[in-house]
Amino acid sequence: MKPKDVPARYAANDRPLPNRRQFERIGLPATAFALDADGNDLGRVVEISGGGLLLNPASPLARVSLAMGQQFVVTVVEPASGNRTNMNVEVRRIRSKSIALRFL
Repeated sequence: MKPKDVPARYAANDRPLPNRRQFERIGLPATAFALDADGNDLGRVVEISGGGLLLNPASPLARVSLAMGQQFVVTVVEPASGNRTNMNVEVRRIRSKSIALRFL
């Protein structure tokens, strides 16, 4: 479909899509990572918000070790500052390149 072939009902609707996110996402330093209760590396923390966090899985094993709806304690480690923070989370989404965890 060429741009001039766009139906008028779509072309006239140039309003921006509403932002449905309840919390703003914040990128973290490239070194922040997450561990499960046994100390297994789950992956790098790429984003965090008031509602949860997003990981890039450390390996396929890290991804398959989690199940949708699973609740557990995750430890976020930021090596540069030495901070280690424990959080209760629930697995909300598992993709090949990301794992979404919701804070409980």
